[in-house]
Amino acid sequence: MSTTANIQNGTRWLRTAFVSGSAISQQVAYQSTLNLEIGELRFRFFCETGGRCIWFEDFASDVFLSSAEVLENLRLLVFDHQVLSLTGWKKINVLVNSDAFTLVPEELFRKEYTSRYLQLTLGHPVLGTNKTLSRALPAFGCYSVFQMPSAWREFFQEQYALQDITFSHITDALIAGCAYHGGTNGGSRIHIHVQEGFLFIVVSEREKLILCNRYRFQNPEEATFFVLSCLNKLDYLPEGLHVTLSGETTPFSSLFAELSRFLPHIRFAKRPVHLQYPEAFDDLADHRYFALLHTV
Repeated sequence: MSTTANIQNGTRWLRTAFVSGSAISQQVAYQSTLNLEIGELRFRFFCETGGRCIWFEDFASDVFLSSAEVLENLRLLVFDHQVLSLTGWKKINVLVNSDAFTLVPEELFRKEYTSRYLQLTLGHPVLGTNKTLSRALPAFGCYSVFQMPSAWREFFQEQYALQDITFSHITDALIAGCAYHGGTNGGSRIHIHVQEGFLFIVVSEREKLILCNRYRFQNPEEATFFVLSCLNKLDYLPEGLHVTLSGETTPFSSLFAELSRFLPHIRFAKRPVHLQYPEAFDDLADHRYFALLHTV
């Protein structure tokens, strides 16, 4: 089943997509992984068991929500939700979509300096209301360092007490997904992930991470400028590149039209094939859920 509907629990989130293969009981949850993506504008999750995606929901707000408002809506949503209110999950992955992150080479990383790494990136100390976290990305020889509101983290830890919870940044999934999708041009992989008002550019080459950065933009021309500037610094010729696009964009968007003027070989990302999906999932534009479906 696939529907879009306003949920009747008082939240400010609109449910924009819903796909279920079957009902999920507490017994099923014991054998399943719950994967969640959370940010100021979106909340998504899917459940996986035995290599099958058995439940998927996507929620969005039409206005920017503060971290306190996100937490308030999250509490309302989870309270009586038929899936999210379950406990005893085999594993839980929480993907955090925050603007504060950096990558540190593993040979330079020291856990006690995580806040300092982020401070250098931000230009100011991490706020006391935020928690700095780190996660190893051994396949790429680096650590991901990021922040999330402490109250969000505490909520998940309290809601799913005594369970295995992994917190990671959205860039972790984008990096893993970029490697997964393969490429041409001597092994180069160029991935552009679009979200409301900003984009991520990830470049890998021969299994080595070359670039991962976030750019805020106000219009398609500005976004295209950032993309072309990055490629120019890497001495890549846009005409010969095969670029993968994902996130909040479509083949009919003005951003896609502008990028296509300079990047003639753009393909939209596909969902990972290591999972089986309910038939109704075919009705969704799966490139929009690239990060969540590549949660690692």
